[in-house]
Amino acid sequence: MKFIHIADLHIGRYLKDISLLEDQEDALNQLIQIIQEESPDALVIAGDVYDRSVPREDAVRIYNRFLTRLSELSVNVLLITGNHDSSERVQVLNSLLEMHGLLIQGHPEDPLKRINLKDESGEVSFYFLPYKDSFTLREIYGLNESKDDSVLYDEIIKRSVIDDGNRKVLIFHGFVTPGVKEDMETSDSERLLTVGGTDFVKAEIFDIFDYVALGHLHKPQWVKKGKTRYSGSLMKYSFSEANHRKSISIVEMDRDGKIEVSERFLTPQRDLVILRGSFSELMNSPGDSHAKDFIRAVLTDEEEIQDPLDRLRSRYPNIVELQRERDLQAEGASFAALEKMESREIKSLFHEFYLLENGDEPSEVMVRIIDETVEEMGVVGDETYQA
Repeated sequence: MKFIHIADLHIGRYLKDISLLEDQEDALNQLIQIIQEESPDALVIAGDVYDRSVPREDAVRIYNRFLTRLSELSVNVLLITGNHDSSERVQVLNSLLEMHGLLIQGHPEDPLKRINLKDESGEVSFYFLPYKDSFTLREIYGLNESKDDSVLYDEIIKRSVIDDGNRKVLIFHGFVTPGVKEDMETSDSERLLTVGGTDFVKAEIFDIFDYVALGHLHKPQWVKKGKTRYSGSLMKYSFSEANHRKSISIVEMDRDGKIEVSERFLTPQRDLVILRGSFSELMNSPGDSHAKDFIRAVLTDEEEIQDPLDRLRSRYPNIVELQRERDLQAEGASFAALEKMESREIKSLFHEFYLLENGDEPSEVMVRIIDETVEEMGVVGDETYQA
């Protein structure tokens, strides 16, 4: 079984106030070309088709043209919605589209929607788990007593997966990690899934699947090598992604469910680039390098430069951000000082604050009150007392 895994199209996105629709259509055209060259059995799209729940009209037109071209190819399209999408808008006419090989799933089903595709070794079962926040999932599956997201997803998988000997693939949009969130590389263009909650899932919950096709994180990366993978976005959507190399994942599964993934890299119409140097160096760089790219310029000059942004724009028409190295260093020093302060004990910080405000030491009664309050809260610096 051979299928292409992509995610996070974000059709209709802006970079600052610049529309990326033309760039996105070019990336989708490259994808169509790769599909024609690779002749996969299926194209898996793991969510975030649009950039917003109510997409722009011109974004809808791009999406419609893309689906029309896919329907003309002999490839099954398996698509779920992500946290940026409106489930109803993306899956409109899905019953009609299914007749043309386009299976679009906007809402999780109980049990999960499943489709079987066949190759010479038998059937592969694809399970669909579109994005819904954990509160909604608990309502759908009647699991309101479950407070841990991993327990919630574990129960969803247990009641959905059929032990029929088929090889199994899960299509899921969410935050999956082998341990903690910090184990995965994130970017500034990814929207928080739940404010004030965990809403991430341990990768081990999905061990029953031979492959988990993930969407949400924008850098191509493995969660579990050979098993659970983010394909990443087709394009760079923030300067935190400047060093990413965008690709699509070509997944090949043998008769035993063993996975091999290769990448086909995409060439952006306009790249996102961070340029660092003096004003003179950036203005006098040779040739037309980066003339059409989106630029964040970081100036290393100590002295003031008159109208640097407007003047740099004559050299780089698509410059979108200007920063100064000295300001970044000052911000870094402030952040380091804040981290150092947060690591100290509250009692010590109170002592310094009282001395600064009053010019003398706090009384023994005041110190005792602060000590009792801190112990009652169970806090020491950014740590808690352990019983």
